[in-house]
This record gives sequence, C-alpha cells and structure tokens, in this order.
Amino acid sequence: MVDFRLLNGKPRATVIQRFDGTVLLLGPKGERIQFEDGVTLHQIQAEVEKLGWVIGVEYLHKEREARA
Repeated sequence: MVDFRLLNGKPRATVIQRFDGTVLLLGPKGERIQFEDGVTLHQIQAEVEKLGWVIGVEYLHKEREARA
C-alpha cells in the first residue's frame, strides 16, 4: 500500500551536483535539466515546483547546501 501523504501526488526528481559545480536534475521519466555552476538550491527548487515535481533525492556538496 502506498502512503500518498509521502508522495504528495507529485512525480519525484533527483538533484545531482557534479564535481565541476554544475547541477543535473533528473526528472521522473528520464528528463534531464542542467544548471550551470553557481545556481542556488532555491533556484533549482523553483524550477522543480514550476514543472510540478518534488525533489525526492539530493546529492549536493555541503558548500551548495550552505548557499541555500
């Protein structure tokens, strides 16, 4: 049984920060959106919200988390 309170009815996305500082957003059906170095977590969250997704998993360096 699925607990929809956890899913919130929205597709999940994964955020991955690469070693060069760029960020890759992987959408629920394999969609890929790339962000340049210097993007903030707030900007990424705004884009995810605009697409109707939620961030399910984040792989971010501590430095980026501190910028948010």
